[in-house]
Amino acid sequence: MRLSSARIEQSPRTRSRLGAPSRRIRSLAFVVVSLAAATGISGCNPFSQASASSGQPVIKVGVVPGIDNATLYLAQKRGYFSNAGVDVRIVDYPSVQAELHALSAGQVDVAAGDYGNLFASRAALQKTAYKILADGYDAAPGVVELMTMPNSPVKTPADLANRFIGAPNTDLVPAPPSAPNSLVIASATSVLRSYQVNMSGVTWKNISEQQEISELVHGQLHAVLLTQPYIYQAQLAGAVELLDACSGATAGIPLSGYFTSTSWPRDKATEVAAFRAGLTQAAAQASMPGPVQKVLPHYAKLSKQEAPLITTGVYPLSTVTGNLQRTADLLWSTGMISRQLNVATMIVH
Repeated sequence: MRLSSARIEQSPRTRSRLGAPSRRIRSLAFVVVSLAAATGISGCNPFSQASASSGQPVIKVGVVPGIDNATLYLAQKRGYFSNAGVDVRIVDYPSVQAELHALSAGQVDVAAGDYGNLFASRAALQKTAYKILADGYDAAPGVVELMTMPNSPVKTPADLANRFIGAPNTDLVPAPPSAPNSLVIASATSVLRSYQVNMSGVTWKNISEQQEISELVHGQLHAVLLTQPYIYQAQLAGAVELLDACSGATAGIPLSGYFTSTSWPRDKATEVAAFRAGLTQAAAQASMPGPVQKVLPHYAKLSKQEAPLITTGVYPLSTVTGNLQRTADLLWSTGMISRQLNVATMIVH
């Protein structure tokens, strides 16, 4: 159901948290459309065009355009890849699974995506099908949240027992019926367990994040799990945070990165080093809010006014094996994957 800005006001808490003036966004329906593109709706991508006459080695990178790969776009826009000696060309895909298929078929050299997809694929196979080229995006406060409305009967985590909770229908992986089927649900599950919530009585309802917000606002769901930029959209609709879904044991966990095939990096040491160098330079710039805010409107379909209000995670300067192991262990401990993984064997060295 389309949400109307004529019926939904910002709450005082929302205005305070966001630091935004008390003004109307032209239409919340417009925000729904514009923010949807930030989470993976493919279209014309100005960053996919690269100079065919550069003479540099070409690296094709498959992406589902979103906040998590802002440093990729920043590095390309500012010429960090070119300065490092490679011609990076960005190719849009509708899902991470589509990216991985393209990677397996040799249609792209690198895939940017959610670690849930990567580790689930690895756990299901007897051998390593993909390698981790670089960590890309780590959790931070306000990046994944469980949210409710102020008038919701859910006031504490304990109130979630025996309820349906809305959850994103993106980055889903095959999992046992009682286990989380995405990385963000696994993280939320871990946090809820720390509050002694009986997860056997909790049912996750996978729907689009736009629909989650609609059902929350209209009382069809009493709690939803959201990611950015939909957290911002839900705040505009009056929703409030119940708890941060990447906190406690899952605080700062890596959420997405850059993967490649096992064969591509074998004789591509120069390209690997150049790609990492470009990302690292962009990540250093992303430690300040300005550069990311400026690049988001160009590919993520956020306006220049909206971009500064979106909470982003951490764009790491390096790939830390221990951190990535935390993410893999989370999936194993919550039952999402069937066996424990040794992440060190999956990283391109």
